[in-house]
Amino acid sequence: MSDQKSIYLFYGADNFSLTRKVNFWIKEFEKKHSGDINIDTIEAKTLEPKAFGTNLQAMPFLAEKRLVIVKDFLDKGSTDNQKTIAKIIENTPDFCVLVFTENKTPDKRLTLYKKLSKIAKVEEFREPSPQETTTWITKEVQEKGGQIGFAEANFLSAHVGPNLWQLSNEIEKLVQASKSEPDGKITKQLIESLVSASISSSIFKLTDAIAAKNRKGSLNIFKKLIDSGEGTMMVFYMIVRHFRILIQSKYLTDQGQSPDSIARTLKQHPFVAKTSSQQSRNFSPETLKEIYRQLLEIDKKFKTGGIKVTVEDQSEFLLEIERFIINLSR
Repeated sequence: MSDQKSIYLFYGADNFSLTRKVNFWIKEFEKKHSGDINIDTIEAKTLEPKAFGTNLQAMPFLAEKRLVIVKDFLDKGSTDNQKTIAKIIENTPDFCVLVFTENKTPDKRLTLYKKLSKIAKVEEFREPSPQETTTWITKEVQEKGGQIGFAEANFLSAHVGPNLWQLSNEIEKLVQASKSEPDGKITKQLIESLVSASISSSIFKLTDAIAAKNRKGSLNIFKKLIDSGEGTMMVFYMIVRHFRILIQSKYLTDQGQSPDSIARTLKQHPFVAKTSSQQSRNFSPETLKEIYRQLLEIDKKFKTGGIKVTVEDQSEFLLEIERFIINLSR
């Protein structure tokens, strides 16, 4: 048996690229091996070791190979079943291509993972970096027949984040819309008008409104964030994170570092680093420290029961954040 050629483990946070690769394999396999009759996809919850072992040894029907795909078994399969499967896959026949796919990074202490790391080809699909996301956007737009400049691709990357599922859908929409543009290109204005901003992008706008002392605008942006379905706690901690980045950007900017240097130091998207550097100029170091102190005070009250929050009622927490925004916007 040639294990490295027949057994695979695909895992990682970039579920889009992982899924795209598996779907490509399925299509190519169907072309070469008599359609989908020799393809089995098994979910973790339905995998029963004895039946799986029998299935693995089943000869392909009117073809040379069979493709067996097992989904999320390292994440959801029981420890005992995983140990059994680890033994079964040692006898995977040459005619069977066995692929394990995981949407999460598996626990490397698991018996099955240890076995796969020895006998399988393991490929991690990690979340793309900001630069990789921008490059991916440019390539994806071109493949769909559209045009986009580097600055616009960078802006779209920062606007949405590394969610390739959403980016793929947004690119489809933008390419179609750009056909009616004068030069046929995707512009920043088109992105802003058609693409839903990520929570990070919205918080940049919230910070701009706060710096401009625009109380009404600040509260409207905050309300839209909450109404969009983002959890109150998630929005709050993203605000905390953003002001922490602003404090760091302020310090590094005052030290004379460029936005590119700041991006590398803080491990942030270049667009985020540039915008943070610009935003930090609207606040003195003392003001940023005071804002951060107030945010930590809210966090402390929440964790010690000073703010009462339940799944059904988060009104006290919302009111506390609104007060914080109002005070900053005065």
